[in-house]
Amino acid sequence: MKQAYHLHRNFTSPLSIRKYLFTVWMLAILSLSVGCVSLNTIGQVGNTVIEELSDVNIFTDEEELQIGQAYVAEHERGIKIYTDPVVTNYINDLGQYLVRHSKRNDIPYTFKVVDTKGINAYAIPGGFIYVHLDLIRAAKTESELAAVLGHEIGHIVGRHSMKQLTQVYGLELLKQLILDEDDSELKKLVADVLAVGLLFRYSRDHERESDFYGVENVYDAGIDPEGAALFFETLRAKRGSEPSAIEKFVSTHPMPNERVLNVRNHISKLPPKSGLRADSSRFRQIKRRIR
Repeated sequence: MKQAYHLHRNFTSPLSIRKYLFTVWMLAILSLSVGCVSLNTIGQVGNTVIEELSDVNIFTDEEELQIGQAYVAEHERGIKIYTDPVVTNYINDLGQYLVRHSKRNDIPYTFKVVDTKGINAYAIPGGFIYVHLDLIRAAKTESELAAVLGHEIGHIVGRHSMKQLTQVYGLELLKQLILDEDDSELKKLVADVLAVGLLFRYSRDHERESDFYGVENVYDAGIDPEGAALFFETLRAKRGSEPSAIEKFVSTHPMPNERVLNVRNHISKLPPKSGLRADSSRFRQIKRRIR
């Protein structure tokens, strides 16, 4: 007897995702146990589930925050947080302003500046965003800096790290989360993921989606989205003249040649809007302060 299993992505909550995928998984195993389907069919079902998991997040916001907090507690032991209140308040103000205009503004966000060499910025699940001091120095205008923050906010909006975690550990996580088993193994799995930096290994599609989220975010906030393309051009130039300066950025942000073109193409599809801000006196003040 042949059976067909179909997955759909119109889930309404992480809990429904868990229950649905777990049900499919259990049906596959049950069918095998009673001899209804072949091992090959079970393999196909498993592959279908894993394929669907590539764009599915099984974690609640609370679980994402817990994972993010656990990572941050370890991460900040190895970095130097920049504490000049004039600079950090500006970054937080700009970041929170963008958050208010983002597609996911119902969770708290934290913005911090890192005093570490190299141009870089990154997002940690749960709304934690870090910006290197050298990246602020590299940005020529506020719109360029805002585009970077918008891109990182985009990773939070898209829940990209949590989708990576779902995809890699897939059914094992589902089994433990649904059945509420002893969570020691789950904690070990999460610790392993954090240790190898999986949370920053975004797919090409995730990076592209985050670029688009960032463009739309700054545009909705009244900031010129062209800053995104200009910043990528700045990085491309530095990659040729100062490759060590963007080593960390490249390690967590793939830079395909068409990225600038993709961003500009997306910008061209936005409706015309007057009064978009490219720069500000406060940004220029910050640039002088950290020069």
